[in-house]
Amino acid sequence: MVYRGLKEFKVVSGKKPEFETSHAILLLSGKYVLQLRDDLPKVSAPGQWALFGGKIRKGESSLDAMRREILEELEINPEKFSLLWSTDYYDPYEDGVVRTWFHWSDITAVWAGHKLNEGKDSGVFSYEELPGLKIPSIMKETIDRFHKEKIR
Repeated sequence: MVYRGLKEFKVVSGKKPEFETSHAILLLSGKYVLQLRDDLPKVSAPGQWALFGGKIRKGESSLDAMRREILEELEINPEKFSLLWSTDYYDPYEDGVVRTWFHWSDITAVWAGHKLNEGKDSGVFSYEELPGLKIPSIMKETIDRFHKEKIR
C-alpha cells in the first residue's frame, strides 16, 4: 500500500498494536480539512498533508483523544464526532504496529473560530484535489473509503 512513492504503511492483522492514535476526517462545507505537517525529522509524515489527530493517552477513549487533539490543534470543539473504524498497520516512522481510530465531523459551524496551533498550515480541499497532495497512504486510503461510502 504505497501512495505516490511515500513511506509504506502495511495493514497488518494478528499483531498487538504498540500504541493507538485517533484521527479525524474534518469536513468544511463538504471539503476535507487537512494539516500540513511540520517538515522536521522528529515528526511523523514530515511535510505531508494529514488528518488532524494524535496519540491516545492512557485511560483515554478514542473519542476523548479526538476531542482533545482537535481542541489542542485547532482550538475548536465540534458538536459531534462519529466513529468510522480502526485500522492496525505497520508504521515505519514508529517502527511498530499502530492502531488508529478514525472519526469524522462536520466542522462548518465552528471553523470560523479556529486557530492553528500545530503544523505548518491547514488547508481545505475538494476530493478531486487530493491526488495532487502528499498524504500518508493510510490516511489517503481512509479518505478514499469514506468518500466512496458517502458516510455522512
